[in-house]
Amino acid sequence: MEMNAMQSAHIAYSYLANVLAEDSQAGIQAYVPRAHANLREKLKFHLRTLLGLNEADIYKSFGTAAVFGMSPTSAQKLRAAALFEESRTSLRTLLDLEGLTVHGVWIGDLIYDSYLMGHLKPTVDLTSPDFLNFLRTSLELFICWEDYFDAHDVQAVNVSHCVYNLAMPLRIAVQRGIPAFQVNATHAYRLSPVRLFAYNEFFDYRHHFSTLPAETQAVGLAEADTRIRRRFSGEVGVDMAYSTKSAYGEARHGRLLRESPRKKILIATHCFFDSPHSYGNNIFPDFYEWLDFLGQTSEETDYDWYIKTHPDFLPGTKEVIDGFVARYPKFTLLPSDASHHQLIAEGIDVALTVYGTIAFEYAALGVPVINASQNNPHIAYDFNLHPKDVEDYRRMLLNLDSLDLKIDRDEVLEYYYMRHIHDTGNLFFDSYQKTMKSLGGYDAQFSPLVYDRWLDEWTREKHETILAELREFVLSGNFRMGYVDPAEKPVSRVHAPIPTAA
Repeated sequence: MEMNAMQSAHIAYSYLANVLAEDSQAGIQAYVPRAHANLREKLKFHLRTLLGLNEADIYKSFGTAAVFGMSPTSAQKLRAAALFEESRTSLRTLLDLEGLTVHGVWIGDLIYDSYLMGHLKPTVDLTSPDFLNFLRTSLELFICWEDYFDAHDVQAVNVSHCVYNLAMPLRIAVQRGIPAFQVNATHAYRLSPVRLFAYNEFFDYRHHFSTLPAETQAVGLAEADTRIRRRFSGEVGVDMAYSTKSAYGEARHGRLLRESPRKKILIATHCFFDSPHSYGNNIFPDFYEWLDFLGQTSEETDYDWYIKTHPDFLPGTKEVIDGFVARYPKFTLLPSDASHHQLIAEGIDVALTVYGTIAFEYAALGVPVINASQNNPHIAYDFNLHPKDVEDYRRMLLNLDSLDLKIDRDEVLEYYYMRHIHDTGNLFFDSYQKTMKSLGGYDAQFSPLVYDRWLDEWTREKHETILAELREFVLSGNFRMGYVDPAEKPVSRVHAPIPTAA
């Protein structure tokens, strides 16, 4: 079990760990997901564990017998160094890094996203010393995990994320046929070679909705419509507990778009640093490369191009976008707090995203959206366009007048119901949303206060029910707890070759 400071997830870990241990007659061990860089870090970890200054005692409370960290030995560092030299020479493009596989285990996307977030870089310079050093230490961590699995009879693994280097033990477990899980306060997933990423049950939304009773479908669509209207009214946090600002509501500025007969394109940007591979590979290896492609494409068009960040953009995002605006004169940066209602009223013709929420939001408002990923949450539906590769994307962008898209709003409502309302969030709390609100917001779940709330709701009957349901999920082999997998599992897209821009 991964050891971390995600307190609300500890509740889920405690249940899953005991179900797995009982099922396989195994002990429970916890690990620190990041390797100790040196002897000082290793000693500091052991001291904090001994003094109860980390989460070790919480893990021990639900049966964890040992807590350990990864520290590469001299021999492991030498093997990693050889692997590093071999890997470095093979990395000529970002797609090479994205697809990096070591000993049959795909880890390139994990290293890619870990580097972007850890160094707050919008993209990767394959020749930079800081990246090369990070690649070396990532391979050391991989060697540590590979040796650990060789030396121990691991019966199951649970991680906090299916992305970043945090997921290295998960990828190794999956490759070796060892049950691998990601659970937290709201979801429980079992990963497999064809489902390596949590939260991508969106491939199955159409199928699952079609199996629901007609009354459930009707009530669900009505509720989805109500919540979308609340979101469009400017209400903050509707099914987005982490959000602190709205991109909708009343107009806040004078006219923002030029009055011209030209097509008006809106680029809705993503955070450059935050795991572009959350759902798998996209058409472009990162958000910077995507935006650069759009900049190059803008020079071939007679369109008006506009860029808008999310109101909650992270520090560093604006500086990167300013660089694009300076480089590509057809780009115009809009205020981050501009209302999408105003932009649509002023004539936005098409919106562009990789896989953002604007895809369903603009569809609900009747505006075409082109996603830049086949691994996007809206892929099961036809209310957006989903190009299959770079050339298909380029063709769509250069021929906007010939786009064939008829938006069915009921499809948008169905998507929203399946994504945000149906069977979400209440695995371990009577109402996860109400619990978060009563604690003071989304971030409050990552504090010991959440333990008290869970204990307030605890009953023997509820406890046994959770154990029984988790046990049934583990034995089923299903991808997600609470869902019955469709008879025809979706084709894996995670290893599909992705062409690069010319």
